[in-house]
Amino acid sequence: MPQDFEEYNTVTLTDENGKDIEFELVDAIEHNGKKYCVLYPEGLSEEERELEEPVILEYVIDGDCDYLEEIVDEDEYDEIYSLYFGEEDYEA
Repeated sequence: MPQDFEEYNTVTLTDENGKDIEFELVDAIEHNGKKYCVLYPEGLSEEERELEEPVILEYVIDGDCDYLEEIVDEDEYDEIYSLYFGEEDYEA
């Protein structure tokens, strides 16, 4: 059975070159019936995070499997990005 997405501390993502990179889950957002994870490369300081763009992925549960999926809709991504940084008020 999948874990609740807020219980993850780190996740390993594989880049386009096949290299595994550890990311830290810094926030979990529920919006419009979907769940999203805000990730930064593991080990960054607060100052370094301010200079780095977060990775924002949708958290999906499919039966007994859970996974992170890229957000392909730009408007959806921008909305979650704005919610994370508090730039706009959206109703959930």
